[in-house]
Amino acid sequence: MINLDTKIEEFKEYYDTKFEYYNTALNFFIKTINSLSRVENTYGRIKNYNECLSKFKRKYLPEIDAENINYNIFDFLTDFVGIRAICFYSKDVPIIRKGLKKYFQETDVTNKTVILEKTDDKFGYKSLHLGLKLNNRYNKLPEFKNYKDIKFELQIRTVIQDAWSVLDHKIKYKKSIPQSLKRRINRLSALFEIADDEFLRINEEITLEEKKINERLKKGAAINKDKPIDVFRFLFIALKFFPEYKFTEYKVDGFVNEILDCRKKFTENDLNEAINKHIGLADKIAKNEKKDLNPYTKIRYCLYLFDQSSFSNILTVYQKNSIKDVKQILKI
Repeated sequence: MINLDTKIEEFKEYYDTKFEYYNTALNFFIKTINSLSRVENTYGRIKNYNECLSKFKRKYLPEIDAENINYNIFDFLTDFVGIRAICFYSKDVPIIRKGLKKYFQETDVTNKTVILEKTDDKFGYKSLHLGLKLNNRYNKLPEFKNYKDIKFELQIRTVIQDAWSVLDHKIKYKKSIPQSLKRRINRLSALFEIADDEFLRINEEITLEEKKINERLKKGAAINKDKPIDVFRFLFIALKFFPEYKFTEYKVDGFVNEILDCRKKFTENDLNEAINKHIGLADKIAKNEKKDLNPYTKIRYCLYLFDQSSFSNILTVYQKNSIKDVKQILKI
């Protein structure tokens, strides 16, 4: 086809000439999308020339009339500029979609999650695919207008959806393999889908437990005397004594494990008693050393003073000597 050869030459020239322009636009769009709430990571690519040509020949060329000369290959490549926005939870996807409307208008929508959920024998590869271009408000602004005519494809996925997509593309011969192998791939993809759902549910239950802590604090709920501490019981007690301090999740988790390594049946009530009885001395140690000790360090002092046998390793030698120094000053 002479016409096809000509169109390919035209596309090759366009690709080489405009590549840097589109790459600059790609980086600009990535930066814009990455600033949106609930987006944890954003990355993208300009479609490889050979991939562009292969997709056009496979998907679009058979539909073009042989006599038609009024077309450009580039116009068929809706994913020439492709971006992925990654979030943690499936509930974040509609929030991100709403945030995108500040800058972009949708030109096309393919919801692979809805499509997949209508089937009963396929799992795993979910995402929301949006065709986007700058909206009328932003395409006139100086920093945006250079990219006003660019359409691109954005895929919004959870971390787990993205992981499955990457792995799925590495599995060879998915369409023509024996049924036993197809079944194994289906089982694997189902595990990813279950993991995505469970990840969301666990997060929601953790959020609910955090709300319960605040409700207990507001109501002045009684201390539980029998239950061993976990992160939520620790926070209930710690926030009573340090209400302004922002306890970060991973530090609390590590600290609670350290406490339970020292004394397995350490309870919510034990922690309350330890801090209540000894926080005054911990404050005096901070004053004597002219240091602003953080709550974790003060609680360490309280735990050691509460049960020196169990918590002998929770303080350094220097910290233990600090206790002796203050006790000598106070003549305790």
